[in-house]
Amino acid sequence: MSKAARKPSRFSRAVTVCGLGVLLTWTMFLFASPGEADELTGLTFLKIGVGARAVAMGSAHVAVVRDATSLYWNPAGLALVEGLDLHLSHNEWFQDVRYEFLSIAKRWGAHGFGAGFSGLYMDELERRDESGNFLGHFGYYDVAVWTGWGMNVKPGVFVGTSVKMLIEQIDDVTATGFAVDLGTRYETPVPNLALGFGVFNVGPKMKFLTEEFDVPRSLSFGASYALPIESWSGDLLMAADAVLYKGEDMKAHVGAEYGFKNLASLGLGYKFGYDLEGFSVGAGVFRGPLRFGYAYSVMGSDVGDAHRVSLSYTLY
Repeated sequence: MSKAARKPSRFSRAVTVCGLGVLLTWTMFLFASPGEADELTGLTFLKIGVGARAVAMGSAHVAVVRDATSLYWNPAGLALVEGLDLHLSHNEWFQDVRYEFLSIAKRWGAHGFGAGFSGLYMDELERRDESGNFLGHFGYYDVAVWTGWGMNVKPGVFVGTSVKMLIEQIDDVTATGFAVDLGTRYETPVPNLALGFGVFNVGPKMKFLTEEFDVPRSLSFGASYALPIESWSGDLLMAADAVLYKGEDMKAHVGAEYGFKNLASLGLGYKFGYDLEGFSVGAGVFRGPLRFGYAYSVMGSDVGDAHRVSLSYTLY
């Protein structure tokens, strides 16, 4: 190994220091204003996990992700993308709510870049007056347009950031805004053990007419460990995340995935601390550059369960 490879450049050290400084500042900001019970929070679709693989693992993914879904889970993962990665997922959520996510990512050397689009929509809703008389229908949708960057600043250390433009429309009233994410990933000296950390959805309040509301700001810390199982010709990946949304109690995501060679996978997971979400399960099938995934999530309170399908393509 050359001397240059052993010693990080001044630019890499500067990026690391700046990234940690910004991350610390955002973390302090997150907890300095913990949120009150009467504060309004909108754009809850930003809490809906993307990708069948991640959801099957209970959304424990901040220390796992290394593909085009890094835009959502941890932008530091963009620096780990292999080749050109394209991802498309469709989510049939409860009560006729549908959610689409499309992203593309590419790595050049130590840098990874990504762009994406997500949208939530539902069937037309009925408009009624105070007496319950039918007055017609109206629409509702949420949209986010993403762009992100990740960098391998030194061996085993990755940082990244993403910016998303946000739109929420109810009937003919529209609110617009933006939010920023910042993430890190550390591949520890312990073989196959990685840590991830991120602050998500930091941005100004949005407004419907005169009503202001916050985006769902959150903080996530996670760990993942891959255990090779030679007797079964596969690997067992285990992960756990701690997630804190502003003004809410801490939540926990745990999951595991068994991958058989490079042909198929099976994932299981559970989300603790949620009123509706809990157990999830899913599977993936790989055929060359194509990866197909399906995940099923059990939803409580008789609102119906959630189904996710995803398709990824990697061009090396």
